[in-house]
Amino acid sequence: MIELDNITKVYKMGRTELAALRGISLRVEQGEMVSIIGPSGSGKSTLMNIIGCLDKPTLGQYRLEGIEVNMLNDNELAQIRNRKIGFIFQSFNLLPRTTALANVELPLIYIGAGNRRQRASQALESVGLAHRAKHRPSELAGGEQQRVAIARALINNPSLILADEPTGNLDTQTSKEIMLLFKQLNQQGITIVLVTHEADIAAYTQRTIRMRDGQIEASG
Repeated sequence: MIELDNITKVYKMGRTELAALRGISLRVEQGEMVSIIGPSGSGKSTLMNIIGCLDKPTLGQYRLEGIEVNMLNDNELAQIRNRKIGFIFQSFNLLPRTTALANVELPLIYIGAGNRRQRASQALESVGLAHRAKHRPSELAGGEQQRVAIARALINNPSLILADEPTGNLDTQTSKEIMLLFKQLNQQGITIVLVTHEADIAAYTQRTIRMRDGQIEASG
């Protein structure tokens, strides 16, 4: 599903160049559940942004399900993000004044899809939150907010879910529940790549990629 060949990312700040990624080559197969772990500044979030088509590499090739991502324009990249990838973040990124149901509907509004309410209800039900559909984020616990975010990520039936520190704001028990939900989604055939700095979270995945100083230090 994911093929990265010699990916380099260099940020220019005035006359200074900062290499965030230094020749990353990586394969993730369809149906895998993979974690990317490493200290702050190791390049893991930059790598996630490139995999998610939110950023482009300075050098190297990236293929997603056989598509040469490097060759796509901004509109084509947006279509890839909307239709193939579901994003989940540490801070949940929910709109505070709208209900859980309305938050889940948002990606469908962006692409002008029909049956939005029904599809959003089904997505909430799939993460065990159908009974909280009319509640706003402030009325939900942290784990419930993350489940809403997961339902939103699932709404377009993505083949790939990217999760950046998805348990970073959650307690130990809630983190376990969220990771078990990820495992259930993976068993349904969804490829999952998650960034974490916690070894116990990475232990839920089939394979762990360890990064340091913009390079892959170990994989296995």
